[in-house]
Amino acid sequence: MKVYGITIKPSSPFGTPLKGDTIFGHFCWQAAEDRTLLNNGLDQCIGRYKDSPFAVFSSGCPVLQQDEETVFAVARPAGLVSETAQQLSRREQILRNKEDKKKKWLLVDTSMKVNMADERLKSDAELFDLFLASRNTVDAKPLRLLGKERRKIVTSVTQAHNSINRLTMTTGSGEFAPFSHDNFQFLPGLALIIFAAVDEEVLGSDQLQTAFERIGRWGFGRDASAGLGRFVVESVQEQVWPQADESDTACYTLGPSVPQKETFKPCHAVPFTRFGRHGAALACSANPFKKPVIMADEGAVLYPIDRKIFATPYIGTAVQNISAVDKRTVAQGYSLYLPC
Repeated sequence: MKVYGITIKPSSPFGTPLKGDTIFGHFCWQAAEDRTLLNNGLDQCIGRYKDSPFAVFSSGCPVLQQDEETVFAVARPAGLVSETAQQLSRREQILRNKEDKKKKWLLVDTSMKVNMADERLKSDAELFDLFLASRNTVDAKPLRLLGKERRKIVTSVTQAHNSINRLTMTTGSGEFAPFSHDNFQFLPGLALIIFAAVDEEVLGSDQLQTAFERIGRWGFGRDASAGLGRFVVESVQEQVWPQADESDTACYTLGPSVPQKETFKPCHAVPFTRFGRHGAALACSANPFKKPVIMADEGAVLYPIDRKIFATPYIGTAVQNISAVDKRTVAQGYSLYLPC
């Protein structure tokens, strides 16, 4: 499989996080609408997805500059204790861990080698300062003003809504009943990268770019019809992916996953439950909701029992039997990983 890095720039807030399994669902709907996006057709690719995935997507992560080098900010590895904290007493460790929890990002350079040293862990404020330092004076001035309130590269913004009865063109029974949703707002000019491992016989870089350009044009996730989830594709480039060496004993995941049974030892992971829902015409079916799927969120550190697991750039399984209206439905239980 080839691995590509898809660099995008958000042009609107997002209602849904850019997680790998959701990105996979959006890509599949694009392939369902346009048969030229997959050489063998979506039905055939989905039919063998359990044994041979045609595409595995990572979650989106910020792209930044540090010391004139490109770095990617990925989720802090689950269960990680800093080197400094390991040398302290138990009481001091507890106090130190409270500070370390603020550092929820790990910087990875373009070699994609995981270095869990303390200096590679960053907080929201430190990422904001990194991004600010890479901007010119004109661009940085409004960002500094924004940073006085909240020094984050991704912030939560509340947006008010109100239901409208399309027959009467009123708010319903005469009562004004507004509600609100929390959206994700990225800093202006911030780039994100999504890694995709693809079967080159089925899917190429041009097809990937076409699909993501359409997703960015029509919107990603919740409230896309209201203008959320818009982005512009900057580039789609082949990515050099690291090979495991003898010192590597674990897999650090870049997206939500359902690890294979009896393949990993006890691991460090944060549980994540996906409450999925169908899209397009199936969203109006008798049962538009899928069965919940419990996954290991991105940033999980998995210890394989057999080193054969390092033969592919992904781990995990396909999740089947999750829909009551379409038995062909699968969820991406696979995740790209970095050996560490």
